[in-house]
Amino acid sequence: MEVLSDGEWLYLGRFKFNENSEDEYYFSYNPDYASTAAQAVEANYSDKSVWTELLSGGQSLIPKIQAITNMKSGVKAVEFFIRTGELYPGIDWEQE
Repeated sequence: MEVLSDGEWLYLGRFKFNENSEDEYYFSYNPDYASTAAQAVEANYSDKSVWTELLSGGQSLIPKIQAITNMKSGVKAVEFFIRTGELYPGIDWEQE
């Protein structure tokens, strides 16, 4: 699981690579920014209403639709993943 935070935004990404089937990509999902999904696909990185300052892999900006602001729930999600290897059901997830 990739975990990125700047104290305001928290991004969680789970990447599961499967040899015999399609890879699975899950991201934390912020429904408050659902209306920005199309803008995120366009990748206009200058639009600060769409993007956080978080960088995935040190290079790709994270859209707000994939970052949450509830740090307490985010910490629970990380702890749950460490213990179970599964996604925490207490937050929303987006599958890509």
